[in-house]
Amino acid sequence: MVVRRESGSYAQLMHLDEYMAHDATALAELVARKEVTPAELLALARQRAEAVNPTLNAIVRRLDDVADMQAADADLSGAFAGVPFLIKDLYQEYRGSHLIRIAVTGP
Repeated sequence: MVVRRESGSYAQLMHLDEYMAHDATALAELVARKEVTPAELLALARQRAEAVNPTLNAIVRRLDDVADMQAADADLSGAFAGVPFLIKDLYQEYRGSHLIRIAVTGP
């Protein structure tokens, strides 16, 4: 998959190989400089996850709706704002999690 991105007055393409060559810090810098959008990074992360998860079976619960809302948020802030990531779900509480819904609304 190739993701089209605007940088200045010309379009560039980010290939999956380029995405995979960057660590989270470098991806965050690209987002901060507006060289790539969070939605573009999310598309590439999904592509990679779909390619390797059938073998790894590491992603057991996807939060695509939450990820899409976060990627579309123009007011993202923080060191890794806009960088997709996975959470090891060992009773980790995060916005959108089943545990938070139980705590707020009851079982």
